[in-house]
Amino acid sequence: MTDLLPLLAEASPEEFLKSVEVALQKTPCSFDILFIQEGDGFSGGNYISGLLWALETLAWDEEYLVRVSVILGDLASHDPGGKWANRPANSLTTIFLPWLPQTKATLEKRKIAIQTLKTEFPEVAWKVLVSLLPNEYQTSMGSRKPVWGEIIPDDGTKKVTSQDYRDQVSSYAGIAVEMAKEDIAKLNELIKHLDNLPQSFFDTILEFLASTGITSKSESERLLLWNTLVTFTLRHKRYADAEWALSPELVDKIDQVAEKIAPQNPLSLYHSLFSGNDFELYDKNRDYEEQQRELETRKQKAVAEIITNMGFEKVLELAKAVQSPSDVGTSLGFIAVNEVDDMILPNLLDTESGYLTHFAGGFIRGRFFSKGWQWVDKINTSQWMPSQIGQFLSYLPFVPETWERSKQLFGEDESPYWTRTNANPYKTDESLEVAIDSLVKYGRPLAAIHCLHRIQHAKQSFNNKRAVGVLLAAIDSSENVHMMNQYEIVEIIKALQDDPKTNPEDLYGVEWAYLPLLNHHNGASPKLLECRLADEPGFFCEVIRLVFRSKNEIQTTEEPTEQAKRVAANVYRLLSEWRTPPGCLQDGSYDGDVLAVWLEAVKKECTETGHFDVAMSIVGQVLIYTPADPDGLWIHRYAAKELNKKDVGAMREGFNTGLFNSRGVHGFSNGKEERELANKYRSQAETVESFFSLVTVLRELATSYEHEVRGNNTDPFED
Repeated sequence: MTDLLPLLAEASPEEFLKSVEVALQKTPCSFDILFIQEGDGFSGGNYISGLLWALETLAWDEEYLVRVSVILGDLASHDPGGKWANRPANSLTTIFLPWLPQTKATLEKRKIAIQTLKTEFPEVAWKVLVSLLPNEYQTSMGSRKPVWGEIIPDDGTKKVTSQDYRDQVSSYAGIAVEMAKEDIAKLNELIKHLDNLPQSFFDTILEFLASTGITSKSESERLLLWNTLVTFTLRHKRYADAEWALSPELVDKIDQVAEKIAPQNPLSLYHSLFSGNDFELYDKNRDYEEQQRELETRKQKAVAEIITNMGFEKVLELAKAVQSPSDVGTSLGFIAVNEVDDMILPNLLDTESGYLTHFAGGFIRGRFFSKGWQWVDKINTSQWMPSQIGQFLSYLPFVPETWERSKQLFGEDESPYWTRTNANPYKTDESLEVAIDSLVKYGRPLAAIHCLHRIQHAKQSFNNKRAVGVLLAAIDSSENVHMMNQYEIVEIIKALQDDPKTNPEDLYGVEWAYLPLLNHHNGASPKLLECRLADEPGFFCEVIRLVFRSKNEIQTTEEPTEQAKRVAANVYRLLSEWRTPPGCLQDGSYDGDVLAVWLEAVKKECTETGHFDVAMSIVGQVLIYTPADPDGLWIHRYAAKELNKKDVGAMREGFNTGLFNSRGVHGFSNGKEERELANKYRSQAETVESFFSLVTVLRELATSYEHEVRGNNTDPFED
């Protein structure tokens, strides 16, 4: 139905548009249901697409442009948003885009359409107008064109001239500017696009911002505009040498306007200093560390001015208002007198207010960096609660000196500290083993993993037994899952695998526990488990039984437990990622006799348990990784011999599957890759003519790729 709607719209435009308009007026509106049913972009679909294509088709006709625009605006007002690009507002942008308009309507008619949209659906019109302003990120694939009408000439649409483009941009910018003058929020948004406005409207906006209509507004209303202007000019100063940057003269002009509406209240004036994004305040052409020192000095002076002229409570008010209350606290910590300590400690250490907690943490860090351990040791914590002491220590650097003080203050139970510390291991290179053991003891194995990886990153040796204990403890950790760093875990496991001193049984448990992470996409594999599969036929058979049902069993409807499902999923991953075929020796050589003995044992056991076919299929898939024969044959002759035997048809099917899957994820090559693969497998077949059953597998695979080439509608003999 989606593909038919544009044709129905062309066949009877009036009836089609009337039907959509009637549907939009109904309560409940059926389009609301369609929007809700939208898929996530990977599955499902966007059920509104056909309607949008139909409306885009009719928009080419000047007679219907205004009506279509209003309908799209109505649809956009119902649109809750989603991941699909096919949206009513995007259709409007596509239709009116100045450099590639998708309508034959005159500029005057387009302006009427936008003005009507503004009247009926002002918020939708505003969004569309902003999207039509020039910018370097605009792209367009065009809209659906009429099939049956003669609206568009056969030679395509008329090319947009420079004058046409300027006229369109000027019209749309003019409407946007008028809307912005009536709405502070819209005006603030338009400031972010000052560099995209034609010069006349650029000047108009600046004149309006400098007028009494704005300067007479309350400070709270001006603050939003001032912050946006300052952020805008900082960006253009920072990237002054970029092509898109405004000239220094224009930037100075904006700065002059910003000064006129700048707040007088220090709480507002210094708000932007504590945004938490200092980098945006720096000039990329100046020394970074020098600017960092200058900015910190500005912050400290700002806090000093507030606390001197307005009092401590106003500093807390600033901390509440800014994005980084921690920075306010840090600056205060550097300049505060001793009396301020008592105002903050310990009362603000266990508050439920998030901004106060961050503020207190920043204060402690500022005091420590300016006064050192001497200040820490002078703090009298005898009347503090354990939670307050633990929080205080957690704001100090994560170093042995802090850990020693934790032990002195808490004795046997150091949980108030170790459960709170952020455990940043990059503050020290020393004694991290102490921290690792304490973190595990107090239920923080994921934090301990960060410390382990820090040791490894510093190319220091770590105790393998300790590392195994941390990894296994992390499996059942109740810590926030976002603390789990998969890369660090994989790197630690790889280090354990490469160390011959690692206990095999320990490594076995770790690899089994972390099988989901040990895949070749992560540059890792369960090496020990793979070797056990290849070396121990009994282990291989046991693994097969864990995930596959026996042919001898009576099928049951009983639902497996969650534990059984997890085990089965892990086993399946192990078998899917297996890259070490039986017969491979530790020195890298290949022994065909080992393969033969291994296979016979597997055949015997799996025949008895009813798993023969599935076991042979899995073996066939891993045999694609068999090394070449010493005589130059692409596969070891012993493996070819086993694959050629009469009783292993399932193994040959698995070999075929393994070869097919080894291609991995691939894009569209217009048949080129398929031809190459077909040629490769036909060539390999010719080299193993004596193994006739194996030859059949290779030729079937080659034929399947040749069929794909034909399916791509390409000439298989064309380069």
